[in-house]
Amino acid sequence: MAWQIHEEWLARRAEQRVTLLVNPVAGNGSVQAVYEAWGFRAVGQQQPFPDSPVYASMTRELA
Repeated sequence: MAWQIHEEWLARRAEQRVTLLVNPVAGNGSVQAVYEAWGFRAVGQQQPFPDSPVYASMTRELA
C-alpha cells in the first residue's frame, strides 16, 4: 500500500528527478532498502547539522 501511495504522488510531479535523505541505520538499514527497491539509488552522504546523523542522499529519475 505504501508503494502505491508513493507512486501515485510521484506520478503527479513534473520534475525530472526526486531526491531524499534517509538515515542508513534506521530500521537496521531496512528503510534505505525499501527506497532502493522503489528505484532510488544512493549518490552521496549529507550531515545537515553537526549533531545530526549522516544521511544517505538518494535520487530517482522520474522522466
